[in-house]
Amino acid sequence: MSKTPFSMRFQSARLAFFSIVLAALLAAALVGCGGREPAARPARVVPVEAASSPAAQALRAGAEGANLIIILIDAARADHFSGFGYEWETTSCIDALFDESIVFEEAYATAPNTKASTASLFTSQHPDTHGAVGVFSGLPTECTNLAEAMKSRGYVTGAFSANPFLAECFGFARGFDEFFEVFREVDLVPNQEGRVPAERMVAAGVPWLREHADEQFFVYFHFLEPHAPYDPPPPFRFQFIRPPDYMMGLYDGNLGYVDDQVGELLEEIDRLGLTDHSVIVFLSDHGEAFGEHGRFGHTTTVYQEMIYVPLSFRFPPGCEASPQRRSEIISLADVMPTLLDLYGLDLPDTMQGKSRLGLLTGEPEGEPCYAVSRSRGDDATGGVQQPEQVSYALTGPRYTLLLGDEGRRVELYDREVDPGLQEDIAGENGDVVDELRQRFEGWAETQVGRPVVLPGGHVYAAEERTASPDE
Repeated sequence: MSKTPFSMRFQSARLAFFSIVLAALLAAALVGCGGREPAARPARVVPVEAASSPAAQALRAGAEGANLIIILIDAARADHFSGFGYEWETTSCIDALFDESIVFEEAYATAPNTKASTASLFTSQHPDTHGAVGVFSGLPTECTNLAEAMKSRGYVTGAFSANPFLAECFGFARGFDEFFEVFREVDLVPNQEGRVPAERMVAAGVPWLREHADEQFFVYFHFLEPHAPYDPPPPFRFQFIRPPDYMMGLYDGNLGYVDDQVGELLEEIDRLGLTDHSVIVFLSDHGEAFGEHGRFGHTTTVYQEMIYVPLSFRFPPGCEASPQRRSEIISLADVMPTLLDLYGLDLPDTMQGKSRLGLLTGEPEGEPCYAVSRSRGDDATGGVQQPEQVSYALTGPRYTLLLGDEGRRVELYDREVDPGLQEDIAGENGDVVDELRQRFEGWAETQVGRPVVLPGGHVYAAEERTASPDE
């Protein structure tokens, strides 16, 4: 490929990153302006049930007193992990963790952007209930989050964030004894458009681990890579470059780089003697697109490339949990109830996910589960001003139903024969569409806001915080 097309493609990614920053600044200027959305209706409470089998009880016993370590890498699509069958060896260190873990091969984010997705991770609520959908909306205060739940058990809690959207001003520090905004250690604008190197995360996190190695703790690491800008250091910069997919090669290099740094973190955890005394959860918050549906980056749609993510659980030896691969559908909203169930904590009725502890014991599930994902579109308000940009995906066994354009766009895909969701088969499968649409409408009844893709729907966004961007 000639230099000019590559420059244009790479520049499009950089412009997309700057558009986020510009949208944030515009949103800050507009806080308090414009009309309000209709009053939200109360969510229908669906109690989360704890797993009760002997195997689940044995798993809880083995995890008694174990630390909880969550490692998240940003914008990492599952199908670019060599451990998920990718043709390039991008993730050898994480693959080694997978070999010792229970790995979910069909995990889906609730949203293709960091704030909404991690808000679901920490609250087990969908974006249509937690409302953290706009650039400046934050975590709701009326529900218990994961950090608060672990702290209530007496755990020391700490978090390290390389992403400015995961910040104290948006409520993400609630429940953490210490919340480190690692992104403040770099000059975001001069530093190649916001790059927060993964080695800074490791350098910040290792002293904390050493300090608290003799305590029971919950720690959360949120690495920025492989998120844009795709600027991996040597030797990863050119390791995966292949024409004509130069930008994808740089993304893979970014993934290889953060894999190496996650490996450094895992080695330090092992040197401290923490590996066999910790539950280690690895995941991503969303994926990344490279033109598969005419889009690059993330946030805008809910096709497979933006919502399909890795998810794994590694247990201490006392849990006697055999490493395995699970093919069931799981949502990131299920992570919090699963972990609270594992640690024997109360399951708040504000959660909307489901405990999947039974799957972690190797047991089969009766009823199939479905995952719902919601896009923000290009609208910095999360769809309040441009609801037609909001789209939804209902992912179930075999099929994905996609609804968009305020309900006027209905698409159906068969992932068994079309894993990239390229061939819309809704026209010739009306019965499948109807069945999945009914499931989606049933899910919608559990939400505070009514999805704009259904009749009478409106966008629910949490009250804007008073936070404004600093320099």
